Amino acid sequence: MSTVCWCPSSGSAPVTVTPSATDWDGHINTVQRPLNFERGGSAYASLTYYPDGADHLTDVATMIAAFVSPVLPPQTVPAQGVGFGTRVLETNTLNNQYFAWKLYGVNVAGNTNLGTLKAINKFVGSEFANVLTGKGQVQTSSAITFNEPWRLVLEVGSDGLPVTGGGRHNIEFEFGEALPTGSMTLIQDTDTTVGPSLLIFSQELILVPSSYASFRIGL
Repeated sequence: MSTVCWCPSSGSAPVTVTPSATDWDGHINTVQRPLNFERGGSAYASLTYYPDGADHLTDVATMIAAFVSPVLPPQTVPAQGVGFGTRVLETNTLNNQYFAWKLYGVNVAGNTNLGTLKAINKFVGSEFANVLTGKGQVQTSSAITFNEPWRLVLEVGSDGLPVTGGGRHNIEFEFGEALPTGSMTLIQDTDTTVGPSLLIFSQELILVPSSYASFRIGL
């Protein structure tokens, strides 16, 4: 079994988290949304983040959004393949932006990091295009044991070193949960086809406490 998480284009996160200014050492957008385990059906919409009004020629990471899940029961999440995909763009070829994302768990209140499942990556894959283009990536997560109820947090953005002539950390990501008409499409790297923004665990996360699950199936 696997677990699929949906990244909506609207809504507010159940709690507010504080992204690491060490990991996201350039810009941090304030947008925080729910991370859904059931598809909410939000339409596709672009989220733009243009923090630089002039050339910004530094190698830093920019977070465009964070997604925070409902409360999950205590559990050990084993090391596994975890994939995330959505459509992205950079506003200028000189921006030199690359995909960056991070996964970790927080306590119920959202104010304590309980463990990092996947550290932020930098300069992975190909540079963003100037039109909305798919970025899909699978990486291996770390095994983490959560000994208390917790929430899963996905942070997404870019990293790169802009160059003179208009280079800035200005990016656009498309989020949404709607299913395309006619066929189901998973976001593929460098593909411009529209598809839902998904985070996929290759193994199953426990979403409800075992006592509740037993009650539900009549045990």
